[in-house]
Amino acid sequence: MKNIANQPYRVLARKYRPATFEQMIGQDALVQTLTNAIALGRLAHAFILTGVRGIGKTSTARILAKGLNCEGAGGPTMSPCGTCNSCKDINEGRHIDVLEMDAASNTGVDDVRDIIDGVAYRPVSARFKIYIVDEVHMLSRSAFNALLKTLEEPPDNVKFIFATTEIRKVPVTILSRCQRFDLRRVPVDVMTHHLKAIADSEQIKAAANTLVHIAKASEGSVRDALSLLDQAAAMNADEISEQAVLDMLGQANTDLILKILEACLNGQTAAALDLFATADACGAEPDVFIADMLDNIHLASLIAGGAGSSDQPEAQSQMLKAIATAGIARLGRAWQLLLNGHREIKDAPDPKTAAQMVLIRLAHIAPMPTPAEIIKSLTEAPVGAPAGQTPPAALSSEAPCTEAEPVSTQIVPTQIPQTETSPVETDIPSQLANEKTSSAEPVFSSLQDIAISLDEAGEKILAARLRQHLRPVSLADGKLEVQIDGDVKQENFLADLARFMSQKSGQPWLVSQAAQGGGQTLAELDSQADEQKKQAAAEHPVVAAILDKFDSAEITAVRPHNAKDKIHSDDEVKNA
Repeated sequence: MKNIANQPYRVLARKYRPATFEQMIGQDALVQTLTNAIALGRLAHAFILTGVRGIGKTSTARILAKGLNCEGAGGPTMSPCGTCNSCKDINEGRHIDVLEMDAASNTGVDDVRDIIDGVAYRPVSARFKIYIVDEVHMLSRSAFNALLKTLEEPPDNVKFIFATTEIRKVPVTILSRCQRFDLRRVPVDVMTHHLKAIADSEQIKAAANTLVHIAKASEGSVRDALSLLDQAAAMNADEISEQAVLDMLGQANTDLILKILEACLNGQTAAALDLFATADACGAEPDVFIADMLDNIHLASLIAGGAGSSDQPEAQSQMLKAIATAGIARLGRAWQLLLNGHREIKDAPDPKTAAQMVLIRLAHIAPMPTPAEIIKSLTEAPVGAPAGQTPPAALSSEAPCTEAEPVSTQIVPTQIPQTETSPVETDIPSQLANEKTSSAEPVFSSLQDIAISLDEAGEKILAARLRQHLRPVSLADGKLEVQIDGDVKQENFLADLARFMSQKSGQPWLVSQAAQGGGQTLAELDSQADEQKKQAAAEHPVVAAILDKFDSAEITAVRPHNAKDKIHSDDEVKNA
């Protein structure tokens, strides 16, 4: 441990703040654009930098100010010398022509008026007078409006550099006058390399995997990463262990998370809960714990999908490969369950209890067979087997999951005991149940004929009322006698029906109303036929096995079987 008694200490985030564009990490697009702009002499008069906290917005603004005013280069440059008076004064924040303003504490019109008044005067000692406004989104609407004219047409020797974390709160009238740069989050591998270089420079002993945890926790923010490194070094006397970082971040050990995940996927509820109790005793936060499980489900799914192995240690890589053997279907189901559980934890009164319930649900559901496995086992069952007699082994959780199997397969019975044309027994006279006969001139031998003719003629309302409200009594020799069921809400309904039938058939028709004796309406016949089809489908062995396996399953509709809807054979599924 270094002896730093009686020495002023600068935190790592300030000590290693980049002073040149070469020292910035993860912002290659920004650096390249500004380099080309300076080389071509096409510098804008206003810039706006946006991105998450600690990403380098203020540092970029200061470096750009130094590059524009550097005396050593003889003109604007992307590589300020850092030794001239302008560079030194800007680094120390005391340059008279480079003015920094915090919009969070200077939000009003009066504060902006100082900028507007100062713009009229030429720079005292620098090439450009530069205004750096941090957190510009905090300015009031009146302040933004006051700045518009000056921002649109400033003097040639004035530059504006704005920085904000909330770009959506900046009025579009301001954005349209600025050249916008979006600073990106620093990738984990780049951040880890940066932390390693700083740790070596500060003589801090830290394993690479330890720095990976810090880089992930920083969420792409360099300042957050350096603050966490500073905290970990102080906590462990410059010798950072992985477990110490996990305790500091409230995370569980990766090996422990993988063991819990493996136990849940194998249906070992008690083992998963015991391991979670160990993680909780070590200080793991429930929401962070579930988030880490999601990360590992993602890595295992990549392996199951054929992606290369992750850069995890060998032991963890082997565990991930073992978890990946569960298959994409099961891993995807686990992902959805954990994702919903992560939302529940944030709303639950006791996050620990909510996390335990998530693990219990995962351990209960994960071993269940996937839809593809159930379909495969049902289609392999003997065709003559009674409904619900599928061998238990075919539906067990140990059934293999092949990656070529489809996630869901449509079950269309190849043969239904009753078809759509099966007659329905009713008390209607036989002449009323006949199907429509094809002829050049319509011959009405049933209510169904009349309804079809109304539909073809575009009389949809009249056809619907006929199907819902007319019960046939007799139909013969140009006379139709019906019983009206319910309120038709049209006085001339029967007259309109008779007029249509007469015009369509070319012969007079009389439609009269009877008080009783009517048969079933067409709507009732259709409903009865649908129920018979559903009952016939339910008696099919495959469908019956599915209904028996899933308590909430039900048949909602039965449609005709087409050749394109056929169930593929096993060989076709495997080769798909």
